[in-house]
Amino acid sequence: MKPTLMNTAIAAAVLLAPVPALAQAAAGAVPNAFDRPAQTAAAQARPVAAPATASAAQAPDIARSEEALRAVIAGAQGTGFDYSDFTTGLGTQIRQQEAQVVPLIKGFGAVKTVEYVKQEGEAQMFKVTFDNQVTEWLIGFDAEDKIAALLFRPAQS
Repeated sequence: MKPTLMNTAIAAAVLLAPVPALAQAAAGAVPNAFDRPAQTAAAQARPVAAPATASAAQAPDIARSEEALRAVIAGAQGTGFDYSDFTTGLGTQIRQQEAQVVPLIKGFGAVKTVEYVKQEGEAQMFKVTFDNQVTEWLIGFDAEDKIAALLFRPAQS
């Protein structure tokens, strides 16, 4: 009998979790990646200069974040990650975990929808619905517009 998503918490911290934690993802027993790393990721991420009005500032950041997130997912499900999109430290963490994370993301199936949820610190949260999985992703950028934070977990009900 397969455990349900909520029981297994395939919360893969693509990238701010220690390697042993991601190894557990393949076994389906990873703690919720958003509990601690999200706070660290949001603190490390720095926004790009925004326009003067709050509503004008939010839309471009969300659009940029969604575009980058879609590209990361497409890379994981296709030819691989484009490491030039990530900060050096995050790129190193992704490389260390790629063998476990890529099959997990591929197993989610095709992307059906990507919906903006909210801002978490200086990062953006999205709900990504795949053919076989509903997930939440957190993505944040540094001052050079490199991805500095990237986490995913099963969607909260």
